[in-house]
Amino acid sequence: MKKKILKNNSGQTMLITLLILSTAFLVAMALGGLVLYELKSSIYTGESTKAFYAAESAVEWELFENIKKTNNDFPEMTNNTIIESYKVETTTEGLIITVVGKSGNVSRALQVTY
Repeated sequence: MKKKILKNNSGQTMLITLLILSTAFLVAMALGGLVLYELKSSIYTGESTKAFYAAESAVEWELFENIKKTNNDFPEMTNNTIIESYKVETTTEGLIITVVGKSGNVSRALQVTY
């Protein structure tokens, strides 16, 4: 009794094609996600810069107040930024100023030891 050898490989070809297409789809999705992340990051660059400068101006104001002792009120921001949090601590290391500036949905923190 002889065994009949099948020469039909269409199932293997279909499986290999499916694996290749799945891999290509996954790579395309990963690249699409990366492009979307970079695009979102570039959109928020301007807001990030404004938030950082707001925090920096608050630190400069506090240093000026500490040196000159003028007791002025904190200046109001005119570029749609706010100071989200503001803390001044006196330690053995010196004066530690911690400020968080916010513009839009972006916050940037700055800490200075003087």
